Amino acid sequence: MKTDPQSLLLLIGGTGFVIYLLLQWLTAPQRRDGRYREARQRMLAAKRRGTDRARTLEERAAALREAAQIALEDLQRPSLAAAFARRAERCLPAHPESEGLLARALRRGARYSALERLLWRQMADEAELTGPRHQRALEELLSLYDGPLQRPETARALRRLASAAVGS
Repeated sequence: MKTDPQSLLLLIGGTGFVIYLLLQWLTAPQRRDGRYREARQRMLAAKRRGTDRARTLEERAAALREAAQIALEDLQRPSLAAAFARRAERCLPAHPESEGLLARALRRGARYSALERLLWRQMADEAELTGPRHQRALEELLSLYDGPLQRPETARALRRLASAAVGS
């Protein structure tokens, strides 16, 4: 075995990483308490209802929204929640509850570019500029540009365009 400093540091780093992985493996069951397991079971049951082709589209979409809500709030898994919310939206397009849940999941998962695309699509699909769906998407876009995307000039221009469109 080499005893040069670089080899020793590599050996120490590798040993530290193995110890870290071992500690993570040993403490993982303690983090998964009864509430987590119960919430996971509820989410899986809702997922099964959402994929049951014998149910109506409304029932399937509601079950998928329930699975998304559980994944987002109880399990703290925003990516999984976004996947369920997308599936619910595909069952019943333009459902406000599905769209709102999807937007929350994408925001909480810090998937801002996906959220931006979703909001622009919602605004483009809405026929009425003063409709509630259009307004919700616009407000969410403005908070996205003012907040995490840090593009205040885009938000300012969008506000001017929106006020000009409503005024005419």
